[in-house]
Amino acid sequence: MPVQLLVLFTCVLIGMIFAGCISITLDSVVADPAGESVWMLQLTEALSSICVFLIPSLCTAWLCSDQSGNVLPVRSMTDVRMLSLVTLATLLIMPFISLTGYLNTLMHLPDALSSVEAWMREMEDLAASVVGKLMSVKGTLPFLANLLVIALLAGLTEEFMFRGALLSILRKGIRNPHVAIWLVAVIFSAIHCQFYGFLPRMLLGAYLGYLLYWTKNLWLAVFAHFLNNAVAVIALSNDSLKTNPLFSDEILPGDAGWISIVAAIGLVFFAACMTGIYRLGRQKA
Repeated sequence: MPVQLLVLFTCVLIGMIFAGCISITLDSVVADPAGESVWMLQLTEALSSICVFLIPSLCTAWLCSDQSGNVLPVRSMTDVRMLSLVTLATLLIMPFISLTGYLNTLMHLPDALSSVEAWMREMEDLAASVVGKLMSVKGTLPFLANLLVIALLAGLTEEFMFRGALLSILRKGIRNPHVAIWLVAVIFSAIHCQFYGFLPRMLLGAYLGYLLYWTKNLWLAVFAHFLNNAVAVIALSNDSLKTNPLFSDEILPGDAGWISIVAAIGLVFFAACMTGIYRLGRQKA
């Protein structure tokens, strides 16, 4: 396990350097000194995802195993029942994820850590500004580009990295699968450096981890991640939906009550879907 982790870390580091060089080159070629081009931002985000997450995952799978499927468990997604249950489960857990996001924003550190909290707020504002810029241009092509970059590419590359390469490697050294799943979920959330969205992203990562653990199919985790991000892109692109607390963390104190009820009901049906996913996964094991 240590050797494989070192290979993965080295590949990620090389990918980060390569992505940084490409970004600098693009900035020097394209006349956009203020960084106002949404297309450039989309392209940079896409290249970063591919270089930092996808390529290192594929390289690690190739270098550390005779069969890449041992590191990246991919198989056909032809089971309509499983795909339907994953779709329902992903949609049903969204109100609960939104509620935990709201609770996460209420977090305050002690006065002694005020400088740390200020830095965390700054990172959160930076991430929000990037998302705001990506969503600032209206139209069909920008919308499709955001779906490609934020939903499809992010879902694919991040799942290949975290639930694919990283979780597979950690499972070889950590006997308890639940510990490995939650550890990867914590790393997955922390790597985004959005501390006021840490809790909901960690829970999403754990959900995706159990999908992989029970189905042995990385594509289902990719699909669930894509669906989660796609709903967010659609909601943020629509003026009436982006203020709806069901689709965002912008929950007002007065909305917390009914959102909690919706989230609780959603969790009951989510648990039923996960039970079905677990049973179907065992049948195909």
